[in-house]
Amino acid sequence: MTYDKDNAIVLWPEYFESDRKRSEGRRVPKELSVKEPSLDIIAKAAAILDLEYEIFENAAYPGNWCAKKGCVRVEKGKIKKSELLAKVGQCLVDNQ
Repeated sequence: MTYDKDNAIVLWPEYFESDRKRSEGRRVPKELSVKEPSLDIIAKAAAILDLEYEIFENAAYPGNWCAKKGCVRVEKGKIKKSELLAKVGQCLVDNQ
């Protein structure tokens, strides 16, 4: 599948941050989260999973609007977002 910016899945670093609670935006289990994930390692995980992606450096997570950590938008594949988050989280843990 090709990257379509209007139909892409947004991956925020907050989804994978081990210091955050689920209520603060973490979307993966603790064992699939890392300390201070950067856009580069999230993009690297997308590349490992053979997904096309685009990095947005000045975007702010809605639940943490004052910290502009950015986000990575990846192509929408044939799997659910929750499955994609788990795969990206596993790549982050493996390549940390």
